[in-house]
Amino acid sequence: MSLLAVEDLTVTYPGGRRPAVKGVSLEIESGRTLAVVGESGSGKTTLALALAGLLDRRARRHASRLEINGEDLLAAGRRRWRQLRRTDISFIFQSPINSWNPTRTMIAQVRDAMSAAGHAGRMPELMDLLARVGFEDPERRLADLPHQLSGGMLQRVSIAVAVIIEPALLIADEPTSALDSTVQSEILAILGELRSEADLAMLIISHDLSVVARVADDVMVLYGGKVVEQGARAAVLGSAVHPYTRGLLDSVPRLDGDRKILLPSMEPGHLPASGCPFAPRCRLVVDDCRRVEPDLIPINDTLAACPPAASSALITT
Repeated sequence: MSLLAVEDLTVTYPGGRRPAVKGVSLEIESGRTLAVVGESGSGKTTLALALAGLLDRRARRHASRLEINGEDLLAAGRRRWRQLRRTDISFIFQSPINSWNPTRTMIAQVRDAMSAAGHAGRMPELMDLLARVGFEDPERRLADLPHQLSGGMLQRVSIAVAVIIEPALLIADEPTSALDSTVQSEILAILGELRSEADLAMLIISHDLSVVARVADDVMVLYGGKVVEQGARAAVLGSAVHPYTRGLLDSVPRLDGDRKILLPSMEPGHLPASGCPFAPRCRLVVDDCRRVEPDLIPINDTLAACPPAASSALITT
C-alpha cells in the first residue's frame, strides 16, 4: 500500500481562469522520492500545500481520493491536519530566510516549533541531529537571529526540525533554490541519508532538473496545473516525449556542450481557457490540441498528455 495516494486532485482559487491544479493523481511509497517539476506558476507549490493541508482558506480542493497511511483525509478538518503535521507530515518551505521570524532568536523559534509539535522534551535530540547535519556549535549559534546565519545553516535547522518528529511523509518545496551549488549538494546528501535511514516518503518540488536527477525515484512534470508527463526518473529524464518536458531538458546547461551555442528556449505563451494548456507554446500543436484537453497515455516508457507526441514516437520507433 502506498503511503500517500491521491486521485484526481483539483485546486481552484477565486477569480482564477483555470484551476491552479487540475486532475492530479500520484502515489508515493515509503522510502521513495517523487519530484514534481515545472516552471513558476505551474502549480507545484499549490500541490504541495494541498497535500500538507496548508492551502489558503479561499482555495477549494476536490479529489476522488486523498489518503495518507491509509487514512481518508477528504473530509478532514483543519484540526486533524494540524495533528498530522505534528506526527505524520513535515514541510520544508522554499526560502530559508523567509521561513523564520527575523525579530526572534533561532532558539526561541525552534523551541516554539518543538513545543507546538508536542516534542518539547526532545531538544537534546534536536541538538544532536543539528550537529549531525553539519550545523556547527548549535547551542551557541541558535542564540543568533536568522539574518546572522547563512542560508545553508537556516535550511539545516529547517530540515532538523522537520525530521525530528519522525514523519512518514516529508514535503520539501524548492529546498535548495536559494543556496549555492556546494551547499545544495550538502543539503541533498542530508535529505537522501535521512530518507534512507527513516524510510521516509518524500515529495520534492523543484524547477532544477539537476536536483531532480540526484534525488528522485519518480518524476512528475506539471504545466498549467496539469500533469503533462510522469514516470520513473530514468525514463522522464532520459527519454521524455512531451514537448514541454523536452524543452525543460534541452535548456539545461551541459559541461560537454559548445559554450558558444545559445541554449534553446521555449516561446512564452498564455494559458488558454480550454484545450491543452501547453498548446500556445507547442511545436507539435494541431487543431485538436486547442479543443480537447489530452489525458495521460503510455508513450514509450512514460505517461504523457500529448497525442501528437505519441504519433511521433510511433513513427520514429
